[in-house]
Amino acid sequence: MTDSRTNEIDRETVTSENTDQSGSGRSDAPASAKQEITFAKRLRAETAQAHRFAESTNFVKGILKGVMDLASFGNMQAGMYLVYEALEAELERHKHHPIVGRIYFPVLSRKAALEADLEFLYGEDWHSQVRSTPARRDYVERIHWLGDNDPTLLVAHSYTRYLGDLSGGQVISKIARRSLGLEGSNGLTFFDFDEIDDGKAFKNEYRNRLSQLPLDEVRAQEVIEEAKQAFSFNQRLFEELEGSWIRTLANFLPLGFNRRKRA
Repeated sequence: MTDSRTNEIDRETVTSENTDQSGSGRSDAPASAKQEITFAKRLRAETAQAHRFAESTNFVKGILKGVMDLASFGNMQAGMYLVYEALEAELERHKHHPIVGRIYFPVLSRKAALEADLEFLYGEDWHSQVRSTPARRDYVERIHWLGDNDPTLLVAHSYTRYLGDLSGGQVISKIARRSLGLEGSNGLTFFDFDEIDDGKAFKNEYRNRLSQLPLDEVRAQEVIEEAKQAFSFNQRLFEELEGSWIRTLANFLPLGFNRRKRA
């Protein structure tokens, strides 16, 4: 992102594990055997470009510049709800999985927080306001497919979402509170991790867990490729929201601006 505020964002997201238990018969030798850097650092480095692409959408740039309204913000969070509903259902289902279980932290769960935020943003009938879209559907279907066929790769989706929430998400929360005039946690519960006392220490623990996953080189690379795909899914979510961003931007223009442009 080009806006100066983006420098505040820890490059871990705004948006894989193989086991195999799926019967491939692969052995899971440590992925670190062929490299000196930790797997967490490798994952971050090799997904950096995909991360930048996800952050470069006009919708995200607008958010970071404070160009948002409650309607566009609520629409974004409605999409996030569908993603987290799927992700957390699969992580819970596989919490005893030899790979997934190592990065399973119930304290990270966002579904209940999103439900509280959507009720604030849309009212008691919020659930009827949450709609699927092509990008949301594809993202959710991929998560459930992994849950059924290759749960190890859920690690990639956990990584891209939760470390982003703990990093760049905190910046977005501050901007949203200021831009939307929200008070306290109203509408922003999603960004609050009250049960985590030290966010930095927690992120370090999460990265340590990633680096200690018993993945062979093939599986490690598959997790990386899945993380790139996860960023691509997030990019598509934001691109779908650009229409609402453009409408919001129009509300920020001086009265009569568009008329003068047409004259």
